[in-house]
Amino acid sequence: MASDGQRAARSTPGPLLRVIRAWRVLRREQRIAALAALALWITMFLPWYSEAPAGAIKKGETVISSSLTAWGAFSWVEAAVLLVSVGVLALLFARGERRAFHLPGGDGPVITLAGGWVALLVIYRLFDKSTEHTAGLVITPGNDWGIFLALFAAIWLAYTGVGIRRAHRAEPRLADDPTVHMEGEPPARAQRRPVAVAPARSERERERPAGDEGARERRGVTREDAEQLSFELPRENDER
Repeated sequence: MASDGQRAARSTPGPLLRVIRAWRVLRREQRIAALAALALWITMFLPWYSEAPAGAIKKGETVISSSLTAWGAFSWVEAAVLLVSVGVLALLFARGERRAFHLPGGDGPVITLAGGWVALLVIYRLFDKSTEHTAGLVITPGNDWGIFLALFAAIWLAYTGVGIRRAHRAEPRLADDPTVHMEGEPPARAQRRPVAVAPARSERERERPAGDEGARERRGVTREDAEQLSFELPRENDER
């Protein structure tokens, strides 16, 4: 017989199921932003740069050129692109799981700034023509088609942030966050004590000063009080 801990472990959803559930919770503009961040990450596996020897090439010599992906020429620029793409995906995954946290300015402006920053870094890479000296040859790097797709994905990501900002979606509340256990005082409604409703008073009791009620409680019920509570029964003669 399995223990309670094993049953709890089996009921915990796997990573793939969590991603599917988070995707269903996301709004349309958030899904588009997730696709843009995923596209930016995929472009890092495409050829970004090409290398070829520079200088005079003799007749009959074969020019050998090679293509490099973002991983093959990894530097601080490619690290920033990776950080932005993974960070945006993690942010949207957390929103899909209703994690309650606040970013300065909101999710939309943060995604817009991240996409714009990556676009500037990619443009910087387009004009960066630093040469390398290898085995007596001067290697001149060039740009391949993959880096242009990366630039398009970065601009697309920045634009999706504008769409999220225009949607004005409220951030998940702390009570909706499944990771937060609300262990505190009961709500204010539960703390309210029932208010006793005083019975209606007759006209004679209203005219009597307030001090008379306390005096009557101290001396007990008097004959006058009993006469006020008495009533006459109908007589048989009157009925006839």
